[in-house]
Amino acid sequence: MKCKQIIAFLIFICFMTLPNHSSATKWVYSLVTWDGYVYEVTDELITEIDKEIGHVTSYSDMEQLSGNFSNTYKKGTKYFSIKGISTEQAIAVQVKDDQFLKALMRHEQQSTVLDTLQNKLFFPFVAGIIILILMTIVIIKRFK
Repeated sequence: MKCKQIIAFLIFICFMTLPNHSSATKWVYSLVTWDGYVYEVTDELITEIDKEIGHVTSYSDMEQLSGNFSNTYKKGTKYFSIKGISTEQAIAVQVKDDQFLKALMRHEQQSTVLDTLQNKLFFPFVAGIIILILMTIVIIKRFK
């Protein structure tokens, strides 16, 4: 009887380590990140484009990612500097072949240890595996 309870507990622990991604992020504005800063994309059209400075490397409408991330524009969308304006103030985002929108620098991009790992499931997964191994060892030793 006790063996069944332990197995049920192990199964419960395994299910507790599974991801729960049922809710989406609500974004206050369209954004792109570049060079460690978050830029809010405005509706202002820009015609005085200088040079290409980067592009979107990751897209998600669910969570903020590291690198040149956007919550609106797909991977590969190009960034440009604007003539006469420092990139510390604003950049241009190419939305069509000949259409560029102004993006205003808002704040420094937040980063965490989990961003470095690129996987928020790493710690729960490892904890679940460790618990499973320890419980298996206890069960084996107990029934020898």
